[in-house]
Amino acid sequence: MRAKTLLIILSVFAIVWFIVSMVRFNQGLVTVRFAMLAPLQLELWMLISGAFLVGASLILAFDIASGARRFARDQKRKRDYRAQEEVELLYLQGLDAMVNARHEKAIDRFEKVLDREPSHTNAAVKQGDSLRALKRYREAAEILERTSRMTSDNLMALYSLSDVYLEAGADERLRATLERIIETGPDTTVSAYRKLRDLLTRGLEWERASDAQKKLVAMVSSEEREQEQSVAKGIRLGLAMQLAEQSREQDAIDTLWSIIEEDEGVVPAYVRLGEVLALTDETDEAVRIWLRGFEKTGSTEPLSALQSFYLKDDQPEEAIGVWKKAMVLSEDEVPLRYCLGKLYYRLFMLEEALREFRMIEDRVSGLPALHLYIARILEQQGELSAALTKTKMLVSEVEGLIMDYLCNVCGWRSSEWDERCTCCGSFSSIALHLPAANDPEPSIEPAPTWSTP
Repeated sequence: MRAKTLLIILSVFAIVWFIVSMVRFNQGLVTVRFAMLAPLQLELWMLISGAFLVGASLILAFDIASGARRFARDQKRKRDYRAQEEVELLYLQGLDAMVNARHEKAIDRFEKVLDREPSHTNAAVKQGDSLRALKRYREAAEILERTSRMTSDNLMALYSLSDVYLEAGADERLRATLERIIETGPDTTVSAYRKLRDLLTRGLEWERASDAQKKLVAMVSSEEREQEQSVAKGIRLGLAMQLAEQSREQDAIDTLWSIIEEDEGVVPAYVRLGEVLALTDETDEAVRIWLRGFEKTGSTEPLSALQSFYLKDDQPEEAIGVWKKAMVLSEDEVPLRYCLGKLYYRLFMLEEALREFRMIEDRVSGLPALHLYIARILEQQGELSAALTKTKMLVSEVEGLIMDYLCNVCGWRSSEWDERCTCCGSFSSIALHLPAANDPEPSIEPAPTWSTP
């Protein structure tokens, strides 16, 4: 016989013994009275059994009720789970449509998500992004404003809203939104500070831009700090020129000097400082600053500013002398000869310009402007065949036509020098770019012969 069977038989005997014992030893009568009812006389075992049955019935009833509640809760959870799955499926479909630039479909999917779950802020933000992509700025702003009010600390909604106002050209609303972002997360909103700085810079609010840039420099990583410090110098440069326009020349001079003292390689600071000094009739000091700028940076732009000063003062000989003196002192005469050649061309001194250009044409590669100048001079001198040859060389390099200035940060090219790169925003990064030509391959020439009479 197995142990389980034995236990069952023993349990049955125990129950029977318990019931028989209870009946046998509890046969005494007990009078039970209830209000408004006649007294009842019951044997004690009946009363005990009745009490047990009533208690067991109550426990069973509570257990059944609890099970019913659990069943209802499980069913609701399953329905909610299925509904959430459907919402997430619609959301993912919207994201997929958005990534593939099917913005109308994306908007429809996000709208269905919001119909089922109005508090789905991610769907609301993405719907705003799709509306912005379709240039439906008013609708995008409305939904993003509503979402940002629902959850005041939702930076994602506020950033998307700032993008809408930026593209729509709503500068005042953009500023207000950026200030909300900064107020919400002042220690983590690097992107907001950058946008605010650029907005203030476009509006020529240099002092406020400088304050924003100082906070930005303190927030960025060490890898980005050098770039942001360069932008900070550019903002101070803009502030200096604004001060000069407001007839606060001395404040402008002090600001520009502080930039140079901090970094002697900032080319625009030398250029602008010389210009402000010239405005205040401190011409000797202006000339000294421009020459110092060339000496410290090697850039031709301070000398170009000095050239412009002499030409404006009707001193072309002095302007020519700027480049000749620099060539005596410099180890790299190629950019100086190129600038001198351009000056000669501007002064209609074509023979002199051609001579300077010819001296460097074999030492420069990828500069179509040089071939253009030579071709124009040869054409004016009537040497049409030579001019045509140069024109062909010019056409072969047409992609970089007259783009002889290069940003040393992002590689952007321009036809003119500027103090700030319009592509990456770097200051003091634009410089004349004259790539050196490869050294010619050595050749073997026949040995010379001599004859005697």
